[in-house]
Amino acid sequence: MTSIAEPVATGEESFDGAVVLGDQPLRPADVVAVAHGRRVVLGHAARTRMGASRLALEGVLARGDTVYGLNTGVGAIKTQAITADRQAAFQTLLLRAHRVGHGQPAPREFVRAAMVIRAAGLAVGVAGVRAEVADAYCRALDTGVTPRVHLLGSIGQADLSQLAEIGLALIGHGADGAALIAHGYTPIELGPREAGAVVNSNAFSVGIACLALERATRAVRALDVSAALSLEGLTGNVDAIHPAVAGVRPYTGAHETIGRLRALLSGGALLTGARPARAIQDPLAFKVVPQTHGAARQALAHCDHAVGIELSSSGDSPIMLVDEDRAISTGNHDIAPVAIALDYARLGLAQAVTIAGERVQKLLDSAFTGLPNGLRADPAAPDDGLAILANGAASLAGEARLLAQPVTLEQPTSGIAAVIEDRITMAPTAARRLHEMAGLALRLATVELMCGAQAVDLRGHADDLGEGTRRAYAAIRRSVPFVGAGEAPDGDIDALEDWLAGDELP
Repeated sequence: MTSIAEPVATGEESFDGAVVLGDQPLRPADVVAVAHGRRVVLGHAARTRMGASRLALEGVLARGDTVYGLNTGVGAIKTQAITADRQAAFQTLLLRAHRVGHGQPAPREFVRAAMVIRAAGLAVGVAGVRAEVADAYCRALDTGVTPRVHLLGSIGQADLSQLAEIGLALIGHGADGAALIAHGYTPIELGPREAGAVVNSNAFSVGIACLALERATRAVRALDVSAALSLEGLTGNVDAIHPAVAGVRPYTGAHETIGRLRALLSGGALLTGARPARAIQDPLAFKVVPQTHGAARQALAHCDHAVGIELSSSGDSPIMLVDEDRAISTGNHDIAPVAIALDYARLGLAQAVTIAGERVQKLLDSAFTGLPNGLRADPAAPDDGLAILANGAASLAGEARLLAQPVTLEQPTSGIAAVIEDRITMAPTAARRLHEMAGLALRLATVELMCGAQAVDLRGHADDLGEGTRRAYAAIRRSVPFVGAGEAPDGDIDALEDWLAGDELP
């Protein structure tokens, strides 16, 4: 891999602007903020908890109690004792042995998210590690320098390989460690148990999940906008978004979606009835937007809830029971609740993506719109209008459906680590696929917006759109022009996608 990336600008935020770990629950929005450069500090309450936990662990060591991962090896060498004189070397060896990642470097945001989540997990105060270890993550993040981490290599029973790569940088090893030191970071020296705590977490998976959820939430909102503009372009039937529809079947997601669509169409001729619907019933891809987008919203909300629990929890093993003065081994490294929720989230989002693709096909078909095929400006001209966009829409929707396939049922054919580790969750794959699907959804929304705007122009309805659809139409035309006779689709589609993913979306 190449050397470490250049630092990101962290700004001149005050202490009050930092995310404080351990004194209050960490939220997915906090993780996203840190991923994009916000500072992190360890709170006072967390320091107190971690200090008590470390004292308890030192007592266990002094008594000579045998505790897995503390004074024994791990995995296949769990019965091998780690004596006091080998502890220092074992910490480094453990990190080096687990540095087995594959594939491309993970995006900087993924790595920063993993680092803050691992620090937050330690701040719960049951792992038996010193506060200085959590501080090391915070200090490294504060430099703006991000270790290079391989994207692949975790099976979702703790992201061992990725967290080992981060851990090696924190102790000053390799090019990554050197780059941190060059930016003012002082390496941490790990004591007994601490290397195990560095790697024994699903922080990489959960970090990607936080970023994926934020992106997917934006994608659903973008699909609301593109669906609303498609209704304008179709001159669709708005009975399907009457408030009573949600009232008689009160799913929260459908209720929210109907509210969104009505707000986007508010004040326009379509919603007021000044422009009557062309058909008594529209294709289902137009009619069931509240139900499908609502299902996507509820799936994402369920996933957000699971991730929220994980962010303020410990997945460590062993954990210190300070009041009982002993350590116990746990199975909290199994991240099934989040992995399954990520599968569910992708299934929900894929529904919204699929019907967006179908709306594009219908807008390009004169049988449904009454407009020329391909939304051509002049049927006699030698051009296809926007017809070629159907191919891209079908491709994006097809990719999304493939990404929706559940991954949590994937299991090893035989156990790993001498047949001990016979269970996996594939959580990082589940999270990455949600992040990728959300990107496909945003791209497909741009395609639908292009078609919707072209249909609006062909009908001459640009002046009587709803409040939200008018803003969307204006944003489209700033980036993508009307496709006239003898022309081909053109413009800055990437700029339109950036607008969809930004904060100006209606």
